Amino acid sequence: MDDQLSDEQRRQMLQFMSTEHSVLQAGRSATIFETGGRTAVFLGTVSSALIALAFVGQISGLGTAFFAFGLVLLPTLFFLGLVTFERTLQLQVEDYIYAVGMSRIRHLYVQTVPQAEKYFVGSIHDDFATTMAPTVFGMPVTLAWQSLLTVPGAIATVNGVIAGSFAGLLVGAFIVESLAVCVGVGITAFVVSVLLQRRHQITRWQQIEQRLSTLFPSEPTP
Repeated sequence: MDDQLSDEQRRQMLQFMSTEHSVLQAGRSATIFETGGRTAVFLGTVSSALIALAFVGQISGLGTAFFAFGLVLLPTLFFLGLVTFERTLQLQVEDYIYAVGMSRIRHLYVQTVPQAEKYFVGSIHDDFATTMAPTVFGMPVTLAWQSLLTVPGAIATVNGVIAGSFAGLLVGAFIVESLAVCVGVGITAFVVSVLLQRRHQITRWQQIEQRLSTLFPSEPTP
């Protein structure tokens, strides 16, 4: 189909793609900016809340006021963490889609001028591994490992700490005043929370890989 284009149509197509490339780059910048902003708001809120919790604990002598304040504060922080986790995950997927679009445009440039390929540091293929390769400096991309290094992965860990703290505090306030039991329950809640969020993150990436078709794979399909 590309061979059927006239020289004028090729020129116009390159102009269109150059404009589209700029739009995609602006979209990637917007996702990075929003991700940083939401992460800063969440971590700033967690920091302020922990300082407030420490003051209440000091004033009340870890009494009833401390437990009441903590049992209200920690679920609120966990909710904020969950919505931040989900939104940053959405932004990460959106950024990946933009990156795929830019890879396809670079592929068009190389098809038009094959000698230009050696000047591109970004991928000219749109499969997952090669599109993400510049992000991880050429390291092999595995969802199980890479999910821990992302912003949603870091937020999921913080959320796990908040969930574990709430569970331990809840057990200590209403069930049994045993440090070992509270710590055990807290660790269990932490592990469960992190694993569930990590599973959701990996599932989301697997879904986008299946839905976003690969047009220009780095290795030809047999």
